[in-house]
Amino acid sequence: MKRIRNSALWWITGTMGLAMMALVGSSTAWAQGEKRSVFTERDFHWQGHLKAGQTLEVINRNGEIEASAASGDEVQASGTWRGDGDDREPFIEVVEYSDGVTICAVYAKDKTPGHCHRGGVSSESSGWWHGSHARINFELQVPRSVGFKALTTNGNVLGHNLTSVVEAATTNGNVDVSTSEWASASTTNGGIHVSIGNAKWNGELKVRSTNGSVDVTLPASAEFKLDAATTNGGIHTDFPITVQGSFNSKELSGTVGGGGRDLRISTTNGGIKLMKS
Repeated sequence: MKRIRNSALWWITGTMGLAMMALVGSSTAWAQGEKRSVFTERDFHWQGHLKAGQTLEVINRNGEIEASAASGDEVQASGTWRGDGDDREPFIEVVEYSDGVTICAVYAKDKTPGHCHRGGVSSESSGWWHGSHARINFELQVPRSVGFKALTTNGNVLGHNLTSVVEAATTNGNVDVSTSEWASASTTNGGIHVSIGNAKWNGELKVRSTNGSVDVTLPASAEFKLDAATTNGGIHTDFPITVQGSFNSKELSGTVGGGGRDLRISTTNGGIKLMKS
């Protein structure tokens, strides 16, 4: 009897310990103010309010991301599927944080919350998405002064007359962004056109391609330090640049106005244009 009572006591103690661990885990997630929602419909719609200084992030894999400025403080997000409707269709997960929202296209067998994270998607089924021909094109309206991050693998990133600080990146596609603030951009196979309305960015601003031309438009009053380089192409600029040391048609480093901020523009196969707005 003594042995049985000890076993029961151990079971009760262990159960209470697991319950406490569960409560701790639950309270941690609740303290972060994180809300996750999964959408499996082929016609995706989401809307929510974001304040200036918060961030809207969209992470795609196969498909385009297109954004424009919202008239108010409400984000409008929609997604359209293109594909055969097989069992390898992706789904969309939306994660709401205290300081912003992340929207992800997820390719995984397990259509439950927990795949979408800031900066990327985790726990996707290995090789699952390779057999899928599904494509999601996102359209968004971004409120003023809300940061906008757009990342896709196969598709263009487009931003029209935005009023946000923008980070845009793709692997196979073009980047074409205009904003009243500033924007960084990168692609591997595609061209870049970025029009920046505010040249008072913090630190270093990078605009990079590998196989494609890069065009950057800045206010005529902009002051910055420039480092531009291409391997197969030329460099053209509207700005008077004070150059230190030697320079050639493939590399250009110098100062515009009083300098201060760093602007780095690069490509391997393509030309570079730096123009005044």
